[in-house]
Amino acid sequence: MYAKHAFVEELTRSRLAPPPQPPLEEDSVREAAVREHQARTSPLMLEIRLKNGDGEMLSYALLNRVRKRHGGAQWELMFFGCTVILRGRNLHHLPEMLRYHKLSVLQEGDSVESELAGGDRAFIESITIEDSNE
Repeated sequence: MYAKHAFVEELTRSRLAPPPQPPLEEDSVREAAVREHQARTSPLMLEIRLKNGDGEMLSYALLNRVRKRHGGAQWELMFFGCTVILRGRNLHHLPEMLRYHKLSVLQEGDSVESELAGGDRAFIESITIEDSNE
């Protein structure tokens, strides 16, 4: 009877205690750090912020074409399902930033921000999002 009681106690104790976790291996820690670094330096989505507070997030994977118009004052970002039209100035670094997924936010500015941006700084005057379904 004592053996039966000891068996029940052992079974109960093993159910209450969480199973021991294996120690983290150095490779898994390194892989986690690499994934975190990639997520921070190469965003998977591009956030679009409009002056009125509206916004949208679009996957870089769905970006299939970028078109420059009017000498670089207008850019069309063609995603699957929509086109984002940017109008602004000094946007010459835009293609490189998009190519390497270095851009996480495109934000529409207002007249005060336009003046603060000054000379050679990039500034987006307007953003239009056109759905392809319409």
